[in-house]
Amino acid sequence: MAHGVSTTPVVSVLMVSHDAEGSVRRAVESVQNQSLRDLELIVVDAGSEDATVRQVEAMAERDLRIDLVRADRCGRQAALDVALERARGSYVLVMDADGWLAAGALAGLVDLAETRSLELVVGGIGLSLASGAGRVSETELSGDETVFLTQHDFRAAAWRLFDSGQLLPASAKLFDRERIGRLGLAFQAGSPTDHPFVLEYLADVERVGVLEGVSYRVGRRVAERPRATSVVESYRRLESERENLLALYRHWGLEGDAASMEMLQSRYMERLVACIEGVCGKGSPLPAAEQRRIVSHMIGTDHAQLAASLGHPRGPAARSMTVPIRSRNTPLVCAQARLLSLFGGDHAVWVMPDAYV
Repeated sequence: MAHGVSTTPVVSVLMVSHDAEGSVRRAVESVQNQSLRDLELIVVDAGSEDATVRQVEAMAERDLRIDLVRADRCGRQAALDVALERARGSYVLVMDADGWLAAGALAGLVDLAETRSLELVVGGIGLSLASGAGRVSETELSGDETVFLTQHDFRAAAWRLFDSGQLLPASAKLFDRERIGRLGLAFQAGSPTDHPFVLEYLADVERVGVLEGVSYRVGRRVAERPRATSVVESYRRLESERENLLALYRHWGLEGDAASMEMLQSRYMERLVACIEGVCGKGSPLPAAEQRRIVSHMIGTDHAQLAASLGHPRGPAARSMTVPIRSRNTPLVCAQARLLSLFGGDHAVWVMPDAYV
């Protein structure tokens, strides 16, 4: 029996699919099986060449709450903007075709939003990454239930949520659709991540809640051997993230807040070391002279030196690299990055888990 569809659903779930035949059924079924029934799922397929579209079509025929949009091959952000334009729900939630929602996720998020009149509710994320020779590691980006009823309280505590990796991804968050429209927000076609959308939404948000536990899980495979293009792109993303986070904290008037600035510098150091390992580590496609040239640039910037001086990274890899980076010792930095890559396992993934959501 087909499910009916509301003209004004409570939640619009936005999903982008591309060649996801191995996971999309589980993703869609996790939405269909939500205890909150008044929802719509908008799936924008970005030019799949496998059975993804056929699978979603078959489910949409039996459930009118599923809206499948076939798009030409396009980027994730452009596809999310297509989905956002079609959304009719009071709230918007983003998920991926390789993720799945806990059965009570939407009900829990909506209940907290409505009982406390919140503009944003942050859910927990369970992340499972497969890398190397079949190795699978898991981590959770989650916290205790918390409600910030004033803008000041949220901004003062936001560094903890950034530090845990829970705040920056668009996934597992309940956004107020009316507020998105009022601010004129979009996912910005051409952007490599959802992060700019989230940061714009956070800029002047006032009432924010964090739902306890994990609402959303995602399973993803990490490339074992980085391509030269992916190494360069990772560094570009790091630099863009640094600028965007600094701009946010300047907007908040917190560029002098010690805890917030320490988080930013520590976060930068963790990710910088991961980028350096991508340049110099096992499987690097770059010749040694090019590795040294790139690393010399990375560690020679004023903001890299500031991070090496002021940051207190938690990961042992980043801590061990702080002194060589601060001394601008490029050969030592490269040598140490090779050792970390050979003997450090997949630590680079776990110092920056929100980069994979």
